Amino acid sequence: MAAQLIGWPDLALKRTRKGLGFRARGREIVRMRGDHTAELLLTTAVIDRWARVLTDCRRVTPGRDAGWVTMAIDGRADAELFLSLVSVAIKVNQPRDRSPFPVSRASRWPDVRRSR
Repeated sequence: MAAQLIGWPDLALKRTRKGLGFRARGREIVRMRGDHTAELLLTTAVIDRWARVLTDCRRVTPGRDAGWVTMAIDGRADAELFLSLVSVAIKVNQPRDRSPFPVSRASRWPDVRRSR
């Protein structure tokens, strides 16, 4: 997966002691640790908007930090979904004056997951 992302013009690779990170316009939006999981900064607004879909998708769970999700990547369909979500993360993490979604506040998504 990382090899594909390296070629994307909007992403910059950053190696960390925990794995690989990818930045878009200076902001970290992807974290990969090599254990077939990745974290993506989708923003709380996107997570809340897609809460029901994300809840139905067992591959995506709330991340450790606000606005982040964790995704398990085990096959081709997961990889395709991951790449699509990276595209969303790039789009929604544009500079504030260009992004249609705010970045701050805690997501309501974990509450939606618990109520199902």
